[in-house]
Amino acid sequence: MSCLLSTGFWFLLVDGELASLLVGVFFIPMSIFVAIKLSAKTDNGARGFHVKLMKVPKFIVFFLYQSVKGGTDTARRVFSLNMKLQPEFVHYSIKLLPVGLPINLFMNVVSLLPGSVSVIRAPDGVLVHVLTVTNSTVAELYHCECMVSELFGLKQAEKLSDSSTERVN
Repeated sequence: MSCLLSTGFWFLLVDGELASLLVGVFFIPMSIFVAIKLSAKTDNGARGFHVKLMKVPKFIVFFLYQSVKGGTDTARRVFSLNMKLQPEFVHYSIKLLPVGLPINLFMNVVSLLPGSVSVIRAPDGVLVHVLTVTNSTVAELYHCECMVSELFGLKQAEKLSDSSTERVN
């Protein structure tokens, strides 16, 4: 499959010139080889984690809702005369997700939450930049973590601890 995709991409790059296959015969297999080697090194975190297909529809609804909510919040802030921004970094301690694919997905989905973007993953959590810290900031991050955990069929925590998130100045 990757050979077919790489060949198709090659033809897009060279505007369908068949003569370019003289060069492509060398570069297409080389690009496939490099892609396989790189994915073998970076795919270690994805092994052992499988998405539960029955949980995908619920996650899609959550994802779409957060996307619309984030877009609406951004539009509201853009057209507001008084944005009331107090940007801060928040360190959120991960409670449910193991290292690898689950945390990577969590960090990507956090960027959809209104006014937030995940910045860097620390050994014990994630550094998140938020436009305004509210009472619901921690709850939204925890809810997002629970949704990702549920998608992968991981264990759920009992309750949210308020001491798990701190502001970073």
